[in-house]
Amino acid sequence: RIHKYGRKHRHITPCYLGIGNVYWNQARYEDALANYEKAFQIRIHKYGYNHPDVAQCYFGIGKVYWNQSRYEDALANYENALEIRIHKYGRKHRHITPCYLGIGNVYWNQARYEDALA
Repeated sequence: RIHKYGRKHRHITPCYLGIGNVYWNQARYEDALANYEKAFQIRIHKYGYNHPDVAQCYFGIGKVYWNQSRYEDALANYENALEIRIHKYGRKHRHITPCYLGIGNVYWNQARYEDALA
């Protein structure tokens, strides 16, 4: 795809996200983060900050931060993803669930158990 579209085309972002997911699964979090951020920058440029594709990037970045125990950074990214997805899909859509799970996991790891249950 890079040969056809170049490195900054929106059709390249699924590749960056897929590579990021592979690195995340291998616990290579810095490499995963670099790829998620590449996708994020392209999608911000193409769609702006309030698009579901941008929410996907926020969520991936949040996963990396959570695994690095950077809980406040993870929380900010999960909340950004949640806000975009609620605006796009409403509160009862299946794309909302992973965001709530991520937020709950952050709170759990911070021993904020009442917040995790909310």
